[in-house]
Amino acid sequence: MAAPDDEHLPYYDAAIAGRRVEADGGTLLDAVREGLTVNAATRETFAGVLTGRRLDVGDPPWRWLEIGDLTDMPPGFTARTVWCEESFIYFVED
Repeated sequence: MAAPDDEHLPYYDAAIAGRRVEADGGTLLDAVREGLTVNAATRETFAGVLTGRRLDVGDPPWRWLEIGDLTDMPPGFTARTVWCEESFIYFVED
């Protein structure tokens, strides 16, 4: 999951803050196969709590939500929060 463009400013949405979620998605990587550089995809999953921070990028906007208090993340992921595109976020019922 890619980080949103830094030139856009996040805003706070109290209606989603504190909701438990799971998210899945991935990102493109350049990989070398048989001596050729090709695009490859990663698959990543996260679980945690929405911080309430939102970010809209582009027109029409891609809507990003920030997830904190991570309880599930890819191996080696060390950040305290992650931004995920809204359509890949699923609310978990308490």
